[in-house]
Amino acid sequence: MCLDHPANLLSRRQLLTGLAGAGVLTGAAGCVATNAASGRDSFTGFRSIEDDIAEGRANHPKILKSFGGAYEDPRLSGYVQKIGLRLAKGTEYQQYPYRFTILNTQIVNAFALPGGFIYITRGLLALASSEAELAGVLSHELAHVTARHGAERHGAQQVAQLGLLLGAVGLRAAGLPSDLMRIGQTVAMAAIKGYSREHEFEADTLGVRYMSRAGYNADAMATFLSSLREHSMVEARVLGLPAGKVDEFNIMSTHPRTVERVKQAQAHAQSAAAQGAGKGRWAANEYLDRIDGMMFGDDPKQGVVRGQTFTHPILRFEFRAPDGFHLRNSPTRVQARHTSGAAMVFDMGPSKGARSALEYLRHVWAARSRLHDVERLVIDGHQAATGWTEGRGEAGPVHIRALAIRRDRESFYRFMYISPRNQAERWARPFRRSGQSFRRISPDAAARVRAQRLLVVPARSDDSIAGLARTLPYGRHNESWFRVLNDLAPNQPIGEKQRLKVVAG
Repeated sequence: MCLDHPANLLSRRQLLTGLAGAGVLTGAAGCVATNAASGRDSFTGFRSIEDDIAEGRANHPKILKSFGGAYEDPRLSGYVQKIGLRLAKGTEYQQYPYRFTILNTQIVNAFALPGGFIYITRGLLALASSEAELAGVLSHELAHVTARHGAERHGAQQVAQLGLLLGAVGLRAAGLPSDLMRIGQTVAMAAIKGYSREHEFEADTLGVRYMSRAGYNADAMATFLSSLREHSMVEARVLGLPAGKVDEFNIMSTHPRTVERVKQAQAHAQSAAAQGAGKGRWAANEYLDRIDGMMFGDDPKQGVVRGQTFTHPILRFEFRAPDGFHLRNSPTRVQARHTSGAAMVFDMGPSKGARSALEYLRHVWAARSRLHDVERLVIDGHQAATGWTEGRGEAGPVHIRALAIRRDRESFYRFMYISPRNQAERWARPFRRSGQSFRRISPDAAARVRAQRLLVVPARSDDSIAGLARTLPYGRHNESWFRVLNDLAPNQPIGEKQRLKVVAG
């Protein structure tokens, strides 16, 4: 195949046809084959099932590190593993070493790595209300594994990259501008992302199959999809985002799920019911018994958010975000957002030999930025330095203030305060007060920081939603969050003797 003349540029369809005809796609075992789960012929990029397993094992430690490790509760972990293995027995691929891990984070999400490594977060367990709903989530992730969606994605990337290579050679030969090459790359990547949505629909279909085979009521997949949608809407309000928009960590971002998805899942459930699976197991009480006492929200080992204050009892410090900001903790950073578009990020960075906060700010952290009004500070006895620069965000020009506070010889605490450029004056004083609120806390104060716990209690006749929701950490959104947590529709009253999830601690 000659690549040195623009007349030889091929369309993506022609490329695939040509490669298949040359034996590239069909000449190796496991390259194009009929998947036993989906029944489709799929291109897996020369990857075998052994390759899937090796990839999962290699990336498992990275997943644990990124999400705060595994949740160390042998009783609950064993329960999830038992349900997962029960579901896995009904899959078409028994050679995978299926492993189900609870991640120690309040983020509501679930996902799978190739090779049978499946993850569910502590936050998602809190939101689910029955064993059947949990089984629906695990079945969906099992389907990604058995349909080998990871290998298919890898294969699609290989084809796109090869197509880009051919296109780049041809464009250069034709003397066309590099901007056009970038357009071609965007189109190729968009095709790959579209592929993923097809995978999500397929995972729902296969997931219903697996949970039905294990004896669970397939309606639970639809009910939990509805709960996820309601949770996503509440989270958007908490974060000050437009209705229906979610942040990058939300399960609705990584698994796009709309009303249409819920309806389709219900159709799958009805199909399963017609085959005798509609009267399967829900096990709501058994599930609530298992999650009773589970940690809720932040793990103190990673720091906790309480209102506008972030406290890290292990590192023994705390600081306050400006009023109106919603704080979100993660294993590597703390982020906060305001409805105006202003935001802040806190993390830590290595000193890389910087002898002072000023040197670190200018020559390490912000070495590639043009800083203005750089000044030395002392905050709670710590050497510090601050300065500002400008950048461009998704919505336009932004004003960025950087603040570095010396932790020890090896590292610095870092604050980045961001606001739309036309709001810089509005946020100047609140941002400065926030940075100066940083302080060390005593061992006694650190010892008083405890994890919140999810408790399951029977409703009493004098209970009110406002009273039961007051201990949730979401401020004015507590009641909305409580309703989502307990599958209560807007204006729906608490049922007599209903078992309710409440938060204590």
